[in-house]
Amino acid sequence: MRSARRAASAQLGKAVAEAGDQDAQEAFANAQAWAARTKEALESGDDDRARMYAVNAKKCAAAARAYIRGRQPKKPYPDADDPAALAETPPPPPPEQTRAARALAGAVGVGGRARVLPPREDGGQTSAWNDQGFGGAATIYPGEGDDPPYARVVFSRLDRDRYQALANSPWPYRTEDGQVVYDRVPVDHAEQIIHAAASRRVAKPWERHGLSDEGYRDGLDEVTAGRLVPESQAWASNLDENQRQWVTTYTGHSYSEINEHLYKGRDLDQPAEDMHTPMRVVTGHIDSAIAAAGESEQAHRCFRGYTPPLEVRRENRVASWARENFVVGGRYRDDSYMSVSHCPEVAAGFADRYWEDDDGEFGNADHGVVFETVSRRGAAVAHISAFGNAERERLMPRGSEFVVVGVHENVNVAGKPCVVVQLADVNESKRY
Repeated sequence: MRSARRAASAQLGKAVAEAGDQDAQEAFANAQAWAARTKEALESGDDDRARMYAVNAKKCAAAARAYIRGRQPKKPYPDADDPAALAETPPPPPPEQTRAARALAGAVGVGGRARVLPPREDGGQTSAWNDQGFGGAATIYPGEGDDPPYARVVFSRLDRDRYQALANSPWPYRTEDGQVVYDRVPVDHAEQIIHAAASRRVAKPWERHGLSDEGYRDGLDEVTAGRLVPESQAWASNLDENQRQWVTTYTGHSYSEINEHLYKGRDLDQPAEDMHTPMRVVTGHIDSAIAAAGESEQAHRCFRGYTPPLEVRRENRVASWARENFVVGGRYRDDSYMSVSHCPEVAAGFADRYWEDDDGEFGNADHGVVFETVSRRGAAVAHISAFGNAERERLMPRGSEFVVVGVHENVNVAGKPCVVVQLADVNESKRY
């Protein structure tokens, strides 16, 4: 714990030695002892106890500073040799929004001028900072269920370079009474926003997930594509006959009927159009088959072609539509099954630009839309797919949720100009 090391810093030790005060020396010796015990607790994997010992080290350091100034500490400091203090039960860790608030205070980078305020009555936790040309606050709220926390960030003071860094970063904001306001962003995005202003550097949230803003996407080479086959074989060997059958059926010509039934929220006890088996049975087998793949150690980068509504293509406003509907920091959820490909060329084939209306008019929009996804989930289905490994397909669980981390226009994907929407699985979000 850095706080324990700072409590027993050489700088404080020098000040204590120069003061020559016996009480200050004893308090500092205790700070050093607690810092050593903090390290031991960390090495043994007892993080809660390490956190408690680090707090004790800070209390002793504060007492040493008080003695140096000729004052008495406000409270007695904990004795590092006291068996009761050593055996004390560590307090429970603070809630995630409090830990996140501390991280945001650290992202500010203005030293002691950034502070975490007491918890709010509405459950939020605020970090505030005030420096020359740089002032503001971020309030973090707990997410719903297992969702990560989210934040509201307000900059009350920004010099020109800090403001420009935010203006050139991808998150939307509004201005109100001279303040720059981000109403609701994932807390790990809030950390990047604050750091962008603090460092005066443009933030690129996609880079946290190994993605880029390059103007092209190369096709998948045959060697890398071939590695999907043994992975798929190992997965398929553990499936039962029903699981194999329904995954094969889905990857053939039934995916549209299945997904339409799910996307429109139709009764799961009824079969999909042109099918005879209740959808609850179908999804039960496909769900369990995908779940059998588990999660990989490394996240997969995949692609999916997406076709905007007819009127968007006809009016040739795909790029503006994508910016409006896929906002960095926002969520995207697919209630159906989501097929992605490891190969951007395959995905580009599903990114339809063509349109034809009821009046017989037709044409092509300037852009297609391709999703670029990052996730550890999903099953490589090549071994039992109706198309083998031709589509380099990975089948994602239904109801998958993603966070938008980038939107890039005029990206060349297999010779097709596309808007690339970068999506990180919500499970890839940083937790605190």
